Amino acid sequence: MIPNEKLKYLNSLIKSMSFTAETDEQKLLVAVADALNEMYETLESYDETFDQMAEILGDVEESVLDLEEEVFGEEKSDFGGYEDYGDDIYDVNCSNCDKTITVDYDALDEGSVTCPDCGELIEFTLELEDEE
Repeated sequence: MIPNEKLKYLNSLIKSMSFTAETDEQKLLVAVADALNEMYETLESYDETFDQMAEILGDVEESVLDLEEEVFGEEKSDFGGYEDYGDDIYDVNCSNCDKTITVDYDALDEGSVTCPDCGELIEFTLELEDEE
């Protein structure tokens, strides 16, 4: 049984037993059933809120992707992460400040890039691997 069905069953049992809530045990059972019912209603409202938030987030994501397509002229698979570029992203260490910066193949192809942290010019030479 799902939680809602279990609570309905519990409530129907309590009603069918004609509790007058006179004994301590009866009072306890009624209080537990009431608490469970309130907890279920609270969780249901959280579920509804979660569903609404997921829908809103989906709309926001769609808007961001539309904007990204409009700005960059092509649709990306995510929000500009490295996954879009595959092997065309490289980490380079600055010899001056020892910071690691990320560059793309075009920057490597140009032969140099300026470190955004210290302003040092980082130069590189591309060496093609021999294919055997």
